[in-house]
Amino acid sequence: MNVKISRGDEVEVIAGNDKGRRGAVQSVIRKKNKDGSYDPNRVYVIVAGANLVVKHQKATGRVNTQTGRIEMEAPIHISNVALVGTSGATRVGNRIEGEDRVRFDRKTGDPLPRPDNS
Repeated sequence: MNVKISRGDEVEVIAGNDKGRRGAVQSVIRKKNKDGSYDPNRVYVIVAGANLVVKHQKATGRVNTQTGRIEMEAPIHISNVALVGTSGATRVGNRIEGEDRVRFDRKTGDPLPRPDNS
């Protein structure tokens, strides 16, 4: 299965406690099966500012790490987010134009630019 959302995309949470919240995708997590192949049903994204959890971190040795209660983003299943296009949250399609594969907005048909991953 082709993952249609990538790092740097602007997405909107469409299900759960943070429904309606928008943010940039910080990372895409693809889980593997025991045989080493990627499982299409186990794809998660970390969205900036959404699905915040509190992690209790205790000091470990003499390393200067942040300790105490740390607020961080937890992964969200990719089915619970939608890419934000020109017309709001939308589904994504792929089509071939000439030699290139182009992402497009399924509502309006407008091409969607690939995010800058720099």
